Amino acid sequence: MLPESDPAHPIIMAILRVVPASRWAFARLSSDGELAGLLLDSKESEGELSRLKNEFERQRVKAKTGARIAATLGPLGDFESGITLLFADARASFGILTLLRTSELGPFTSSEISVLALSLDATSERLSALRLNPSDAAGYASSDADEPTGDSQTTGESFYVLDKELQIVLAWSADDQRRVALTGLRTRIADRLPAVLEETVRDLVAGWRSDAATQEAGIAHPVPFLVVRTRPMSGPAGLFIGVRIDRFQPPHSLTGPAARFHISPRELQVLALLLDGAKLDEIGRKLHITTSTIQDHIKSMVDKTGSRNRSELIARVLGWENTSEDRPA
Repeated sequence: MLPESDPAHPIIMAILRVVPASRWAFARLSSDGELAGLLLDSKESEGELSRLKNEFERQRVKAKTGARIAATLGPLGDFESGITLLFADARASFGILTLLRTSELGPFTSSEISVLALSLDATSERLSALRLNPSDAAGYASSDADEPTGDSQTTGESFYVLDKELQIVLAWSADDQRRVALTGLRTRIADRLPAVLEETVRDLVAGWRSDAATQEAGIAHPVPFLVVRTRPMSGPAGLFIGVRIDRFQPPHSLTGPAARFHISPRELQVLALLLDGAKLDEIGRKLHITTSTIQDHIKSMVDKTGSRNRSELIARVLGWENTSEDRPA
């Protein structure tokens, strides 16, 4: 099994946080295109690597090269539905992930598929970088190897309009064409965002009241490959929540923002974990400090950056504070 220090571990775990599966398996491919071994598996079982190899070969019959998201082509057994992701670029394949669901979890939703499409490209790029720079792999899990900066870019996006109960009213995606390969999969139109993203939206709009001045646009980075943005949308039917979900490409370090805002090394560790989607108790365990100390560090950074809240702190650090679409109309 893959140790937590391995660079692939946080990537796959982040995907599974957003899109849960009854059973899943992940394996990397070696430089010669062969499965290098089963790295992650929800249930250690004999023959899983062989099944992944067969699934990889079936998917490559459909598409010879490049990243791919598609309905699982191999036998599903007792599972109701399955999705396979091939992480690759135009030159090589880097890994395969299968997600299987029983009837208890139900079919994958359209919003989950949109998230998987975004994660496919982000993960392919990360694994490609690790393949090209093997010496960087050991430092991937360090405190500053996976940290975003203002030089980051987001590509690919999905848009949603939610009502006050956080139910999806409208949805559209720049990656709709990517779903063609999934037409053989039984899916359902999502009425809600995946739980992790819904909770992120809930936190971002927690301060909204009937007064328009309280309805501030927000930005969060709940998992390494996604950025969630919210803004108020008012109309004859009342107030709705506009949500934009982008793919996030993590850059190299937080050195620039730390120097600009005079953020201390300890505050920087807290910030890096926040940007990676960690909760306060998780940050406390990793840094061996109390949640009250973490909150003190966050307040200090909010003050140093001239921000009004945590959302604005993240926006300032990532260089998004002047982005017009994130401002209330």
